[in-house]
Amino acid sequence: MKNQLTIFFSSILQCYFVLSVSFFAIANCEQKKDKETQGFLNEDANVLLAGALFFSTYRSNGDGTITDSSIGLTWKICSQGQTYVATSGGYSCEGASLINNGWGAVQLQYCNLNNDACNAVSLPKALVPVSQIGVAGSSEAYNSCSGDRTGGYSNWRVASYTELKLLSSSSRAEMLMKFPDTIEDLYWSAWANEQDPSNQTARAVSFARDKFGTDNASNKTNRYFVRCVRP
Repeated sequence: MKNQLTIFFSSILQCYFVLSVSFFAIANCEQKKDKETQGFLNEDANVLLAGALFFSTYRSNGDGTITDSSIGLTWKICSQGQTYVATSGGYSCEGASLINNGWGAVQLQYCNLNNDACNAVSLPKALVPVSQIGVAGSSEAYNSCSGDRTGGYSNWRVASYTELKLLSSSSRAEMLMKFPDTIEDLYWSAWANEQDPSNQTARAVSFARDKFGTDNASNKTNRYFVRCVRP
């Protein structure tokens, strides 16, 4: 009898888990402009659960920012160029864009030159405001974040390579619940590619459903999307 009760309650818990995951997936889809772009069908219950646990420390501040209390890092919810909009169900990121499903997001250059004019020469070779090689360069990505005043803050910066990798380390579906309307494309990190002896490339991370979290080293003059963090 004891074994039968154990099996019975185990079955109930399994059903509850499946229904809970399904509920979160359905609720999130209803908040999106395009259900198909969110990629829920590509993730199984284990990935969703891992993502739910990972993002459980992320809390919206109600001002277009979200804070990860586990490490004290605050992110801009929307990609650069998008506008934060509070809704009855939470929030979204919107705007006019020439990019398909861009919702206002803009693509920016890491640097206007394919050299170290926009980044530090010492590791981790992050974006800097003033050239360290005696050749003046200009970074659209750096300027976009440093000039941002979302939440009343003035110390925004381009997310580092490790920060973007961490953000894309588990469930894409759960990430989208915290960062809606993230573009299915590459996002520049603040770091140049330290493995490139020519100094012409920088590191980017993909947020596309089929390449979520994968690395990319691209010419610094290419234009990709940008996400800002502080401090």
